[in-house]
Amino acid sequence: MAPKTRISQPIVPDTVRDSLNTYAPLVQQLLFTRGIHDAESARAFTEPNYDTDLHSPFLLTDMAKAVERILRAMREGEHIVIYTDYDCDGIPGGVLLHDFFTAIGYTNFENYIPHRHEEGYGFNADSVPYFKERNAKLIITVDCGITDHPAVEKANELGIEVIVTDHHEPSETLPPAYAVINPKRDDAYPFKGICGTAVAYKLVQAILEEGKKSGQITLKDGMEKWWLDLVGLATIADMVPLTGENRVFARYGLQVLRKSQRPGLQHLLRKAGGSQRYLTEDDIGFTIAPRINASSRMDTPEDAFHMLRTRDEGEAGAHVLHL
Repeated sequence: MAPKTRISQPIVPDTVRDSLNTYAPLVQQLLFTRGIHDAESARAFTEPNYDTDLHSPFLLTDMAKAVERILRAMREGEHIVIYTDYDCDGIPGGVLLHDFFTAIGYTNFENYIPHRHEEGYGFNADSVPYFKERNAKLIITVDCGITDHPAVEKANELGIEVIVTDHHEPSETLPPAYAVINPKRDDAYPFKGICGTAVAYKLVQAILEEGKKSGQITLKDGMEKWWLDLVGLATIADMVPLTGENRVFARYGLQVLRKSQRPGLQHLLRKAGGSQRYLTEDDIGFTIAPRINASSRMDTPEDAFHMLRTRDEGEAGAHVLHL
């Protein structure tokens, strides 16, 4: 029996073909089949641009409120907890915020990742008293928190304010946090498909914009682009749709990953027989991400966190070997 084939619909009308005429006929057909019918959409799909194709982070509801609170926490020297999920979206997001605070010279913060088997998924209410003992005044979640009402309520009860950054579907009501940043909470943000680390990156972009404007933060322009390795890693590993802003994060994330100075990534790729210079999305999906995810599934997520965070060759090599 001959295999069945399905032929794509030809490009119609001719005006669509004319708008895609800068591409080879096969590429025109591929674009058309994917619902791309005009030149600008084709350009954004095939040549995503960091400077023109990303939306302002302040379009996210509560972003301005969150930025104001974080800048105030920094001015007053408050202890900040970065609470992240334990997978290959949450862990890079935690490293991103760690690198950001370190780069701007703020040291009164800590990263916390729950243990998958002992604490379970999400922002856990049982961890909040520990943060109170640590004199925390502010908790920032990454890739979790949108449905964790009890934990946010517990934090409020103990006098700790919470900023939730997440990308998962919200429940009927939002948690009673100081700010909730999630592209899926309403229709304010034009693109709902970004991952948790990308939401954290948006927060960093906004803090930098406002902090530089007020003179509270001094950081070399464009420095944040070096953290796109983490955004690209999480975007591809979390298997979000590679459309819209995600194409920007994937494209530039891969570019930065190929140049990344993180010794953990370099050690990991060498040990797995990969090439950093020619790294592809397959290397993320089948080499890097499984090892990061293995840390929480078989041991502690801190192993993967420190592998990505450290700048020490020996420490990086030890973590890679363990993973």
